[in-house]
Amino acid sequence: MDEIEKNTNLADIHQEVKTITQTSEELKSNIRSLEESSLLSVEILNENKATMNNILELLNTIAEKDKTMEDEEKENVNSELFSLLETMDFDIKKLSWFSEENVKVFNTIVDQAHEIAKLSEENAASTYEINAEINHFTQVSSKLQGNIVRIEENSSQSVAMLSENRATISSISDLLLDLIEGVNQASGINDELDGSSKQISKFVDYIKDISRQTNLLALNASIEAARAGAAGKGFSVVAEEIKRLSDSTATFATEIEQIVNQVIVEVDRSNAAIERCTTRTKDIEGAAQKSGDVIEDIQKVLIELNQSMNEIKDISSVQVNTSHGIQSSVAKVSDAVDTTHRVTTNTISTIVTQKSKNIELLNYCTKLSEMASSVQKLTAKNKNKDEIIFGVNPFTSPENIKTMYVPILNAVFKKIGYKVRTMIVKDYDALSEGMKEGIIDVAWFSPFAYVTAHEKVSIEPLVSPKVHGKVSYNGYIITRKDSGIGSLSGLRGRSFAYVDEVSASGYLYAQHSMKSEGLNPKTLFSRTAYLGSHDSVIKAVLSREYDAGATYNEAMEEAEKSGINLDEFRIIAKTPDIPKDAIAANPKLPIEFTDRLRQAFVDYVKAPNIKSPVEGFVESDDAKYDVIREVM
Repeated sequence: MDEIEKNTNLADIHQEVKTITQTSEELKSNIRSLEESSLLSVEILNENKATMNNILELLNTIAEKDKTMEDEEKENVNSELFSLLETMDFDIKKLSWFSEENVKVFNTIVDQAHEIAKLSEENAASTYEINAEINHFTQVSSKLQGNIVRIEENSSQSVAMLSENRATISSISDLLLDLIEGVNQASGINDELDGSSKQISKFVDYIKDISRQTNLLALNASIEAARAGAAGKGFSVVAEEIKRLSDSTATFATEIEQIVNQVIVEVDRSNAAIERCTTRTKDIEGAAQKSGDVIEDIQKVLIELNQSMNEIKDISSVQVNTSHGIQSSVAKVSDAVDTTHRVTTNTISTIVTQKSKNIELLNYCTKLSEMASSVQKLTAKNKNKDEIIFGVNPFTSPENIKTMYVPILNAVFKKIGYKVRTMIVKDYDALSEGMKEGIIDVAWFSPFAYVTAHEKVSIEPLVSPKVHGKVSYNGYIITRKDSGIGSLSGLRGRSFAYVDEVSASGYLYAQHSMKSEGLNPKTLFSRTAYLGSHDSVIKAVLSREYDAGATYNEAMEEAEKSGINLDEFRIIAKTPDIPKDAIAANPKLPIEFTDRLRQAFVDYVKAPNIKSPVEGFVESDDAKYDVIREVM
């Protein structure tokens, strides 16, 4: 029977289909996330539109009443304008955040769509090969079934022939038994003949003895007749005749003896022949018996073989039917794969178009944000005396900043009689520049950004936030559990995501950890990116946009609260304790103000209605950040 050569492994195809399914689910999830983000973007745009209308109305009011407005009224209008600009800036930053996230999601979707298209194309080719193999397999199965049927028929005929041969051998065995019985009877007759011959020999010996005695008597009679003379002449004749008869009797007895002896010899030879015949007949009978037993065993084996062939025939029939079913299923899979490939290819074109539009939207948002920041800076220069500009880098989403951190700032500054205006800047460098320009009064710095700003602006830390009872945190290098990366050396040739170049855990300590292992971060990866926030790094690793990334423990904890399953991650490196962020004041501010502000932060007690990981604040100083300088 011909063997089927497997050019395609069905297990591999099955795995590829599973991968397509998994990727499709992720694609669906990303599209759903994109849809939700788009709806939120529209909502934000509508809110922003209303805010801008309010700003326009306020600006018109200022233009109309500028000369007639009192100072207090101007301050109120300016404060209201700043509030509106602050709201608009938050909304624009949020929109930019969503747009950036959308672009990343679009990149992921395009990659996933390309992957699906690639796998679909590979599967299409594979299904064609499988279909050809299945057709061949079906033909061979049909041929195999025909051969099995013929073997089963031949097996049945063999069983019948063996049954007949067994009966024949049984008949031969019976004939041999009859023959043995006949030979035994002949042997018995020979034994009787031998006995009779021996008895005749005895009689012959007796006759010979009588003949000798008779001959002796005749001789004596002749002697006596001679003595008697003429009177004994007649008696002499009788004696002579008796002697003649005695001699004849002796001669006949001798001949009889010879014949009997010959008969005895022949009987002995006959007995020997009969004995040999009996022995050979018994051997033949034994062989016939063994042949019968062997044939019986062969018959049993053939009967079992016949039963097995019947089972194989049934299995072969099922196999043929199954192969026809597989053939039909593979044809359907092939059609489905073709359709998937066609739909995916069309989808990729649509997604690429939408991606370019979203990038365009992001560019508009960036320009709008820059314009809003410029207006906000101008307004900040004219802030009221009781207003403080607080700068924050988007280390998390603008929405989180607004809900988790702004309420804390409001509470702290309210305690010392000030109204805080939160300004979200584009990066950590912008915080330093804002302080240098005198626009930002107080700012929230990451450890590395603080060290950099200290060198540029000579700022000093006031306090550090306390989270989960700790004033330090740990940097992580994370990857997915299914990435196949188990250590830092496993990062070679992979893609990696940083936060930005002034992030302690998101860049500095990650590079330090790699260098400590003898790895060169500049040549280690296939590609790298700076994603701007820890949230973005975590999501990029989760979505497989990047194989690994740098973040820290609290960002992971917050991600878990937002619904991300941390069980999907593996931490392959963890830093020693790193001092937490620094809240620092512009050195141009009065010392009395900074002292009051420091104490207000230290006295802060988290209110139940504020959803923030920050539990409180502790005093800090520049020396605590020397551990950062050691690895810079």
